[in-house]
Amino acid sequence: MKGKVKLITFDATNTILKFCVSPWKFYANVAEKYGYQIHEDEIKKQFLHTYKTLTKRHPNFGRESILWENWWREIVQGTFKGKIKDNEHIKCISNKLIQDYKSSKCWCPADGAVDILEHVKSQCSDIGIVSNFDPRLHEILQNLNLSSYFKFILTSYEIGYSKPNIKIFESAIEHSKLNLLTDECLHIGDDYEKDYLGAKKAGWQAMLVTNNTSGLGDIKPLHCFKNLHELKMAIGNLSNSTS
Repeated sequence: MKGKVKLITFDATNTILKFCVSPWKFYANVAEKYGYQIHEDEIKKQFLHTYKTLTKRHPNFGRESILWENWWREIVQGTFKGKIKDNEHIKCISNKLIQDYKSSKCWCPADGAVDILEHVKSQCSDIGIVSNFDPRLHEILQNLNLSSYFKFILTSYEIGYSKPNIKIFESAIEHSKLNLLTDECLHIGDDYEKDYLGAKKAGWQAMLVTNNTSGLGDIKPLHCFKNLHELKMAIGNLSNSTS
C-alpha cells in the first residue's frame, strides 16, 4: 500500500463470506426433501447457465425489471428445468431457497475474516462492504454476527450500480461520511475485473484475495494474496504509511 489508508471496503462473496456447502449441493438437498433425486453436476450445469443468461437479460438481480425475488425464482426454475415439473413444488422450493440463503445454513465467515476485521477495526480504519448483491446481504451479515464491524454495507441492488462501475466506489466514499481522497481508500475482493480493476479505475488502492492466479494481467505480487491470513500479515500497521 502507499500512504495512509482511512477506509477499507471488502467484497462479500468469497472474500468475507463463503458458502457452507456449494449452491448445487444445497439445491440438490432441498429438492430431495420434495422427493427429487437430481445429481449435483446436473444442477451445477443448469444453475451456471441460467445465472449467466439471466444476468445478461436482467442485470443487477433484475433491479430495473423483475426485481430480485423474482430474479432468484427464475434462477431456481431454470436450474430445475425438465427435472421438476410440478409448479407448486417449484414455488415452494424457490421460496425456501430464498429464505435459506439469508441464513447460516448457507453462509459462514470466510477463513480469517473475523481476524482481519478485528485487526482493521483496532487500527481505527473505517470498514465498509461493497458487493454485487441483493438486499439480503444486510440480514446475512447480521445473522453471522458480522454487521457491527461495518460502518456501511453497500449492495449493487440498492445503489443501482454494479462493480466494476466506479460509481459504486464513489458512493462508498459518500457513505463513509469522511472527507477522503480516493487513494486513501482500499478495496479488497476476489474478482480481478470487478474488484481490483474496478477499484483502481476509481482511483482507489486495491488488493485481491484469490487462489486463482491465471488471467490477472500485470497485477503486482504485493497486491495479490491466497487468503485473508496472508493479507492480514501484509497490511500490517494501517496507522502508518507503507510502501
